Amino acid sequence: MSSAQLTTKQIMILLCFTVFGTIFFTLPRTITQASGHSGWLSILIGSLMIVPLLWLITQIGSTMQEMSIIAYCLSLFGPFFGRVFALFILVPLIFLSGTSIRLVCELFVTLILPETPLEIIAIMLILLRYYLAKGGMPSIARWGEVVMPGVVVLIIIMFGLSFQKVDMERILPLLNATPMDVFRGSLAIWSVFSEISVLLFIYPQIKHKNNMFKKLIWCTMIVMFLFEVIFLVTIGTFGSAYTQRLIFPVVELIKDIAIFDFIEHLESVFLALWVFINVSKGALTFYSCCIGTRDWFGTRDHKELMLPLSVIMYYISLLPGNIYVSIVSFEIAKGVTFCWFAFILLLIVWIAGKLKARRTANEQNH
Repeated sequence: MSSAQLTTKQIMILLCFTVFGTIFFTLPRTITQASGHSGWLSILIGSLMIVPLLWLITQIGSTMQEMSIIAYCLSLFGPFFGRVFALFILVPLIFLSGTSIRLVCELFVTLILPETPLEIIAIMLILLRYYLAKGGMPSIARWGEVVMPGVVVLIIIMFGLSFQKVDMERILPLLNATPMDVFRGSLAIWSVFSEISVLLFIYPQIKHKNNMFKKLIWCTMIVMFLFEVIFLVTIGTFGSAYTQRLIFPVVELIKDIAIFDFIEHLESVFLALWVFINVSKGALTFYSCCIGTRDWFGTRDHKELMLPLSVIMYYISLLPGNIYVSIVSFEIAKGVTFCWFAFILLLIVWIAGKLKARRTANEQNH
């Protein structure tokens, strides 16, 4: 395992990109379909629901020493049962990393390159991930730092220019959903934030691990604020009913932006911005998959696994037959299940770690 080399700033940027890049263009539709005008409350509740998972991440990370989460599972449960259990962590990460490629492909084909085969765009994205991941976490972290200023500037421009078209009558009433609908919307947000658990694959490479829980809370607050603004601006511009019918509502929001009344159709610029964010996230998840697979097989170098995993992710990205299945249906299914899945798995790992530490202490006392 590489020595600790990731700064707090780099970790926070990558984690914000990991969450934000997942659902940026589709968030308003996903939340309004679940809880209507009360979506702002779902975002708030879902962000609070992630706190126990963040605590589990830091507790597990502090006991792993120089191991990734996969190697830690092998040490807790043994070589056989540890590998079986680790598959429940590793396989979903590989699947999610592959499906995120498809989302970018659909955006490109829908907005810019309608005649270009999905396969070509998927290969290009995989090559970008491969190139960044080959340099290890320092390369991915530096890429995130380079992209971050442009992301901040463009997001400020987008929100600033979009506010002029917001109508409060479209936002009101602020509460129009049942408690169950609000909870269903909060599960989608909880699932998105649960992807922060990828941190456990690279935890040993963090320089300053003290106060990690506080840093994760800050990441959550930043992204929660952005989610709230995106949701309110979009629904205030289009209304709840129309937002629910849009596959990429934020793209439609950006299409309405005009600078000096003659610079229009800025969606290509913002799509490039989102691709930069998604490449950062994709490289992080791809690298984590390589590290986890290396530890699962017990090989010495993760780089020899990069090509096979790239091929697997390529075919995963092509699995859904159409845009509705690859984006809308997938987001609904993931929003209901992934949060519980991640929380239960990490809870089992944490309990197993506590039991092992107790047994070790008893053996030393005797």
